[in-house]
Amino acid sequence: MNNVRKPVAHLREDDSGKWLEHELNEHLIGVATIAAGFASEFGNADWAMAAGMLHDLGKFNPRWQEYLRMSNGDYLEERDGQD
Repeated sequence: MNNVRKPVAHLREDDSGKWLEHELNEHLIGVATIAAGFASEFGNADWAMAAGMLHDLGKFNPRWQEYLRMSNGDYLEERDGQD
């Protein structure tokens, strides 16, 4: 069984109880694009793009990913000692 998951920026449980994942890569690109759009008005889109891509980079850390999932109730049973 392959339990490798893509890194997430945020997790949210929908009304049916399913976990919705906002993938970290998508989040970083989205924030960077929005920031660049704002900063383009004063000629700094490139700097804002770089800052947006880096702002949550630490969330790639496997321990941070585990924290995000565990603190939101989304976890792998075998890591929690359940059958």
